[in-house]
Amino acid sequence: MRKLALSDEILLSIEKPARYIGNEVNSVMKDKDKVEIRFAMGFPDVYEIGMSHLGIQILYDMFNKREDVWCERVYSPWVDLDRVMREQHIPLFALESQDPILDFDFLGLTLQYEMCYTNILQILELSGIPLWQRNGETAGIIPL
Repeated sequence: MRKLALSDEILLSIEKPARYIGNEVNSVMKDKDKVEIRFAMGFPDVYEIGMSHLGIQILYDMFNKREDVWCERVYSPWVDLDRVMREQHIPLFALESQDPILDFDFLGLTLQYEMCYTNILQILELSGIPLWQRNGETAGIIPL
C-alpha cells in the first residue's frame, strides 16, 4: 500500500479530501523504478474540473500506454488545503504516487481559460519550482 502525502489529520480537516488521494478507477500505477520518464501533467484548477476534461484524459492514456513513461496527474488544491500546505511546508504532489512534483522529470501544464493563469503560479510555488533564476542558470519554465 502506498503512503499518502497528507496525514489523516489533514484529510479529516479539509473539504472533499477525496480530491487528493487518487486511486480512481482507471488510474495508472507503475513502478517508478522501471520507467525512464516521469511526467506530471498539471491542470491548473481543482480536481473536479480537471479530471472531467477530455483532453487530459486522452493525453494521460496516450502517455501511459508507453512502457517507458509514467504520466501522473496534479491539480490545484482548493484554498483550504493550499493554506495547510503553505503552513506545514508540504510540497505539491501527484495523485498516483503521491510524490512531490520536484521528483518528476517534466511538469506539463495546460491552459483552458484565462481564469487559470494565476493557478499556474500556485502550482509552481507549491511545487518549489522557481519562476526566475539568476547568474545565467536556466529558468524552471520553458515557454512553448
